[in-house]
Amino acid sequence: MKRSLLIILIILIGNIVFAGDANKTEDKGNSKLIFGKIIDKKSGEEIAGAAVKIDDKIIYTDLNGNFSASISTKQTQAIVTSISYNDTNVNIDPFSYSKIVVELESK
Repeated sequence: MKRSLLIILIILIGNIVFAGDANKTEDKGNSKLIFGKIIDKKSGEEIAGAAVKIDDKIIYTDLNGNFSASISTKQTQAIVTSISYNDTNVNIDPFSYSKIVVELESK
């Protein structure tokens, strides 16, 4: 009797440990990696350190104005901000395979 209870307990603990969080697994299947670049509209120069806010995430551009993010597969909107530039709203289609290029205007 003790042995069968021990086996059942081990099986239950194993199921709990290996089951994981179903929501996290589901989210990974419904996301896509996107790439983009932020540039100055007038000069065409890359803007380093610009903030790209997508849903509840904020991603900053690198020294060459590039950014990448994993987003959900639903159409979403991003807000791009940088010091001395006007904020810009951008519609993002996660099923588009082209690089997102955002041009910011100086204030």
